[in-house]
Amino acid sequence: MPRFHKSEIAKLQLQTAVGIFLSGLDRSSVITLAGAASGLLDSLVRRAGKEPFVDYARRIHCATVGHTPKRRSYAHHIDKRLGVIAHKHLAKDDPETVDLDLEKMAIDALCRAITDYTTLNGHNEPFIKAFLGWAWKNMDGVALMESYKALPAGLKPKK
Repeated sequence: MPRFHKSEIAKLQLQTAVGIFLSGLDRSSVITLAGAASGLLDSLVRRAGKEPFVDYARRIHCATVGHTPKRRSYAHHIDKRLGVIAHKHLAKDDPETVDLDLEKMAIDALCRAITDYTTLNGHNEPFIKAFLGWAWKNMDGVALMESYKALPAGLKPKK
């Protein structure tokens, strides 16, 4: 039986999610795959001693609201906002229908996973470059970079 490193599994999930997204196909599958990749990548980034997306988001929350939420509950909050929870759970008392902005959630789920992926592996993979190129064009990359440059140093991701 072949042995796989969890980073390779996350890469394959994310690569497939980007391919599906850029092809204009099923956004639910994009969210599911990006969410699964994020689960692995978060742990791998932490093990590498770097700052994962969730911890960066908690730091931003603290700077803007004044307190740092617990990691587990904030990670769950993010998963819920990105539609990841709706795509993998149906508890006994949950309704069988859910309102989702699949386009936005797919983009956001990809951004989260790609943030952690690039923290570990850089930006050189073709699928990463393809998504970042799409994002630059479709999300007003120039304006995003100006907003980023204007952030105080303490609100920028740790290197």
